[in-house]
Amino acid sequence: MRSRTTVGRSPLVVLALLAMSCASARPPTAVVAAAPTPASGEAEAPAGNGALRAGVVSVRVTGQDWNWRVPWEKQQPWTRTVTGLVVPGKRILVASTAFGNPLLVEAQKLGSDARTVARVELVDHEGPLALVAVDDPAFWDGLAPLALEPRARSDGGVQVLRWQRTGLLDSYPGTLRQVRSGRHGLSQTSLLTIDVASSAEGLGESEVVVANGRVAGLVTGRAGDTYAAIAAPVLAQFLAGAAQGDWRSFARAGLAWQDLTNPALRESLGLAPAETGIRLTRVLAHGSAGGVLKPGDVVLELGGAKLDPTGFYEHPLYGRMLFALLFFDGRRPGDTMPAKVLRDGQRLELSLPLRAMRPEQDRVPPYLYGRGPDYVVEGGLVFQELTRPYLASWGGDWSRRAPPRLLVAVDREPDEASAEPHRIVLLSSVLPDTANLGYQELRDLIVERVNGRPVASLGDLRQAFAAASGFHVVEFLSGQGAVRIVIDAAEAKAAGERLRRAYGVERLDSQANGSSP
Repeated sequence: MRSRTTVGRSPLVVLALLAMSCASARPPTAVVAAAPTPASGEAEAPAGNGALRAGVVSVRVTGQDWNWRVPWEKQQPWTRTVTGLVVPGKRILVASTAFGNPLLVEAQKLGSDARTVARVELVDHEGPLALVAVDDPAFWDGLAPLALEPRARSDGGVQVLRWQRTGLLDSYPGTLRQVRSGRHGLSQTSLLTIDVASSAEGLGESEVVVANGRVAGLVTGRAGDTYAAIAAPVLAQFLAGAAQGDWRSFARAGLAWQDLTNPALRESLGLAPAETGIRLTRVLAHGSAGGVLKPGDVVLELGGAKLDPTGFYEHPLYGRMLFALLFFDGRRPGDTMPAKVLRDGQRLELSLPLRAMRPEQDRVPPYLYGRGPDYVVEGGLVFQELTRPYLASWGGDWSRRAPPRLLVAVDREPDEASAEPHRIVLLSSVLPDTANLGYQELRDLIVERVNGRPVASLGDLRQAFAAASGFHVVEFLSGQGAVRIVIDAAEAKAAGERLRRAYGVERLDSQANGSSP
């Protein structure tokens, strides 16, 4: 049985102007950033029930996603209602993945059924965070921002707030468990995170976590009886960048590493008895370490903080934290961060140019919003690049249900680092036609070569098909059952005309349909 209380409909208490500024700091100081100051007429919301009602709203999002199994089609529209936090500047802050492909955004306040049209002003899916604007001045009557906690807290009681359809503001009790680094939504970036233990059910859509009348974080997901929330200092950093009109996303390292807990391994690498650090096994070219650090480097310090043998450092406020936090702790893309490494027996002091890592730069993009899948159809053979949205077509437990060969391919490292990602190209399905007799059951096979040319992207695939005559020969990575298929090039061209008419698509190529980047 879930436990909750309901905040009554008390009138709004208007007090002094809100001041939500947090001092910016450099490691090894706290993860904080200056939040924007309130606009004229905005009042600080005190800790009472009326203030909570005035600082929390609902945001209704209607969107439509692409069908990654039939890439020229869209899925049915969906609608989600998420919780929003009123912030300075008459904006609503939301932590949710619902803002990837929105068609319509509406806001509701004070438990009313009335909806006001809103718009997405800024979104960063690496949060995932969105800033929503409502242009109707009447919407803001009776609303006021809630102040953010200047630092993340690891213990104590909290309230988790969201509006119900009945017009009541529910307050679920919770207990802070820890402060840690964590990923949220589909993001690959580790951010400052608070864990909240609560018996509440069905949370995870940006509910507002309040501690002592101040916002401690926004909920994004659940594991067992614990909800994860993006911590208030991260929210403040996002709001500060938005207020300056210069939000650059969060910097990310782009590293894989090996722990150095074994004494013999540390000694073999040349570490002194008192030295600790981690050994790099991979450095992505488009990450903050790209072009500076190398596989085999032992990272001793980052941003002035010494790393232990498992990649953690001692944070002055939060204790033992993963080094990933150092990349946005008082820093942002465009800044630099000092690093000390041991390379081939030499101790070097280097400078890392901090970068945000965009999903389209990854070998297997974690998400793609604002456009449909990139695809090619040749003779009824449907080709795509492997992405996480494609894997998600197997459902929420795709890591167990998707073909093992695709899961292995996701984890396989490329032979060498490259600024341009080597994508995994698939024969995703076959549209039955006389041009592809005998191949209709093939699907989800990794392509290695087409017409003798190596294929590392759909661009390579298009060029290979365009250069051939007579027959098209598609070769697959070994160990997948089918080794190669051959189709007549002239028959494939004729099949294209038949299939375009059958499927009602102008051209069976995403570049022609305008859905590719």
